[in-house]
Amino acid sequence: MIKLAGGRSSDPGPSIRAVTFGKSQGVGAKRLLTDRQRQKLATIGTRMKVPARSILYREETDADSIFIVTEGVVKTFRELPSGKRRLSAFLFAADVFGLSENGRYVNTAQAVTGVTLYRIPIDSLTALFNRDPELGLQFLSKATHELREAQRRAIVLTRRDAIGRLAMFLRMLEKDGARVSDHGAISIPMSRSDIADYLGMSLEAVSRASTGQARRGLVAFDGRHIVRVVDRKRFDELVAAL
Repeated sequence: MIKLAGGRSSDPGPSIRAVTFGKSQGVGAKRLLTDRQRQKLATIGTRMKVPARSILYREETDADSIFIVTEGVVKTFRELPSGKRRLSAFLFAADVFGLSENGRYVNTAQAVTGVTLYRIPIDSLTALFNRDPELGLQFLSKATHELREAQRRAIVLTRRDAIGRLAMFLRMLEKDGARVSDHGAISIPMSRSDIADYLGMSLEAVSRASTGQARRGLVAFDGRHIVRVVDRKRFDELVAAL
């Protein structure tokens, strides 16, 4: 069941982050929106709580809204004529999704976990950009960040070795601090089937790569959804070995 709650002036509103192109004193993603801008988005958006596996929209349907993740994980994918899915992205907290082409959604979006997000009508967002050009620029920065994420996935797919490809995926998760526990463990909220679709591998290949990493002493898996890097030096060398 999807629960809705309209944005309010007291609501801090959604946040978006992106990695900057220029040099920065900090490391990682930079917060893009001011508190004032977040409140503006809250007033035109609808806060939603979505159960795991819920479809948010389907590809080729009319695009009337964009979405910003507050909590949880969303995946986007395309249905292939063969019946298989081509998984294009995982979206985490502060990620924007729902961009379209010719007024229609390019992909299907589905909740991986329970998700809290904001749904913002495109017409209302366009009007807000006209009143606040700086906010429009920040969204453009985030869109650019999403293109960089797509490029990073393309690089991962160039790896021929399954163990190295999986290691690069784990590093991608690790780079977002929201996906790493206080004890340095990496949370893997998606299923192995989703990982296989994302990496262009079979489910069996993902399982063999996981076992291979553990046997080499690079990582240790605490169940299917938590992994710890045991040998940081060798793990980093494997990731870098393109």
